Amino acid sequence: MADSRDTAEGPTSKALACATAIRAGGALYILAEAAGLEEAYYGADAGIQAGMIALTRQREVKHDIICSAIDDCSSLSTRYPETTAAAAFFGAGILVIRMVLVLIGEDRSDVSLQRINDKAREAARLWPTAIDAGAQSSLVEFEAACQNTAVEVLGHGGARALREEAGKHALVYRRAAQALR
Repeated sequence: MADSRDTAEGPTSKALACATAIRAGGALYILAEAAGLEEAYYGADAGIQAGMIALTRQREVKHDIICSAIDDCSSLSTRYPETTAAAAFFGAGILVIRMVLVLIGEDRSDVSLQRINDKAREAARLWPTAIDAGAQSSLVEFEAACQNTAVEVLGHGGARALREEAGKHALVYRRAAQALR
């Protein structure tokens, strides 16, 4: 489990934040692709993946990839069509990705895991439809359950297990986004 003394800059918080971004990214990718913005999304996702890989392998984060990914987030925020059903979710989700990139890319940041998780639940509240995620019928219920599970998985299995679990959860987000198409 995450140590309560773990700071926003600590590897545990950063790994959990990356997992949050990976989950939301499942839907964000599908939505970006539908809007013809997949290239910019690939860049944003590359930053998250680079951060998670660095944390998993206990290596330095590649700051040039993180900076480029933050730029791609800005591009996605301004170019995504506001008339789509998931526009509000998309904007909030891209903000989650950007917040995670700032957290993993800076030694000192005013971004915290709590703020990222709160923003992820806020984004999930903006999802326009019900979802099918087993015991959860809304994306906000699913995200809250995932956040709790992530802490347990990281505590018992480490960052690699967390990355795998986040990938599984991203598929639920992906299926929800595909249902909107």
